[in-house]
Formats: sequence, structure tokens, C-alpha cells
Amino acid sequence: MLRQGLVALVAASALVLTGCASSQSNVIADSVVAVGLDVPYTGVGPASPDATVADIAVGIATLGGFSYLDADGRSVEDPGFGRMRVVSEEPFVVRYTVADGLAWSDGVGIDGVDLLLDWVARAHPYAGARFGSLPDLALSGARSVRLSSDRKSLDIEFSAETTAWREAFRSPLPAHEIATRAYGAVSPEAAKDAVIAAVDAAADGDTAALAELAAAWAATFELGADLPASSGPYELASADARLVELTVNERYAGDRAPSYERVELHDLGTPAAAVQALSIGELDIVQVSPSDELRAVLGRIGADRRLLGPAEAPTLMVGWFHREIDRVEPGRAPLGALWDPWGWTPYVPPEV
Repeated sequence: MLRQGLVALVAASALVLTGCASSQSNVIADSVVAVGLDVPYTGVGPASPDATVADIAVGIATLGGFSYLDADGRSVEDPGFGRMRVVSEEPFVVRYTVADGLAWSDGVGIDGVDLLLDWVARAHPYAGARFGSLPDLALSGARSVRLSSDRKSLDIEFSAETTAWREAFRSPLPAHEIATRAYGAVSPEAAKDAVIAAVDAAADGDTAALAELAAAWAATFELGADLPASSGPYELASADARLVELTVNERYAGDRAPSYERVELHDLGTPAAAVQALSIGELDIVQVSPSDELRAVLGRIGADRRLLGPAEAPTLMVGWFHREIDRVEPGRAPLGALWDPWGWTPYVPPEV
């Protein structure tokens, strides 16, 4: 019997991809994996400068884009989300086109309006709207943008030729939900129209409507608010400061289809408490900051536990892999992308 557990996806930046239809052939029924962290989920969102490992993990699990970071910290393009291509060398223009049929977990289509909102939120082109986000360096030098008439593509003109364009739009948020919260739109279509209108007005010098959108964008993952739609392998089922529950996104059809039906992200407060919970079977795996105190606790745990990740990494993975997780391949990146959770497979005991 597979007991509870969770998938914590830790990376320096978003690592996920997205699909448009259900692809659940790898999901083990009723499987759950519990992961413990020594930091809380705050709900500030993965792009906030104040985001914790837990906030970043939730963003990684629930959001997709044109590329993602693999377990070794390498950028990998995701054709399932859409296509990126240079359409002009002089000036340097890149076209980002969302794949046909792609949808958020609530069924609303993903399109260029979601990209437009991500550009304005992460490139910070208008000083009058404070999104409170870290800048997306891949969008640095974006001089102008143009949304296609069918709203499937966004063209970006960069001030100079760059190679970072392949890393843009890794985790756009659902524009229709954010605009509905900001303006009370009556339909997803009306909400997206409002996003376009707010950006157009800001370009003409009036940022009042965009400022309202910015406030709603910053509160997307806020604790106590409605849970946002997902474009990644998992969607938020519940969230508070001590426990985040993720369930399989039935509309996801990406290459890294999950194996676990549900993941749980627990805040244990301290590394020692997290490892202690692991040792008595309350958790399957923990990710914590290494310390002398932690090493002392680890020294008292039996030989079944394993360590993942290089010793110089800022966080350390510890887990009971013989019991619930059949295969885990640690990454080699030294700065946090320690493993590929989509490569995890639940342990199924052989039939006697």
C-alpha cells in the first residue's frame, strides 16, 4: 500500500512544462508522497523576491512555459507549451506562439494575453504599476511587444540580439483570473479584453488600470484567497502556511507526466524537526539547510536513509527511498536544482 507523501520541486527558477489534455497513464492510483521543508509556504508567489523554497516549489509544480530547468539546471525547451522563433534579425524580433488547444486547469485557453501580462509583470516597462516581482532577465532589453490578431502569439522586439530569449515566459500566470479579481470581469473573454486595455492605456501614460491588475497579480497565491488555475502537472488543492496539497492536473499532457496522484508539502519549522519526522515515518523525503545540528540528527538515524545532492549545495535532500520511492536520480547542479521529481516512481512491492 502506498502511503502519503509529496513532491517538492526545488530549483533556482521555474522548472515545469504544460499540457492541454489529460495524460495520466503514469499516475499510480491513490499514491501520495510527503515532503518536509524547514521553511513555510507564504503565498507571495514564486516570482516574489520574498519567495521561500516552498513558494518556488508550488510555482514549479503548477506553472508551465516555453522552457524549464532540468534537474541539472539546464534550460530545456518545451514544445508542448508552444513555439519560440526569431522572425527578424534587424530589428531582433522573437515570436512566442502558444500551442493549439492548450488550457488552464479550469478549462480556459492559454494564449498570448497570458504572455502579455507576464511581460508587463516581469519586464517592468511601466513605473506606475508595481507588480512586486523579480525581473525576468530573459526579457531584459524588450523594447516593444505586439499581440497577434488571433491572440495566440506575442512578438517581442529586443533592443539588441540576445540568446536569453529562449528562457522567457517560463511561468506565466492566468490572466483571466487575475483580471477578474482586479476588475470583476463577467467572463474570461472580458477579463482578457481588460488586460489588453490596461496595457494599452499604460502605453499611453495612464497606469491606473494596470496598477489594479498589478495588485491582483501579486496576490495570485495569497493564503486565504481562491486557488489559482494551473498549467503544470499539478494544481493546488489546498494551501496554508504549514501544509500545501497538490493533485494531478487532469488537463496536463506534458512529457513529464507525474506518477504520484497527490503531493504534500509540509513545513516542519527546523531542519532537525523535519529529519526527525522523516526518521519516524511521517515523511518520505525532506529538503533542509545543512548544519551541525542537522548532521547530529542524521547521525542518529539508521542506515536506510540516503543523501542527495552535492555537499556544497545550500539545501540537502534526505529520504527513505527503499520504502515508497523506487527510483530517484539526483541532479548535479550546485545551487538548488537537486533532483528531477518527475523521474520519481512509486515503489510497488512485488507480488508474492
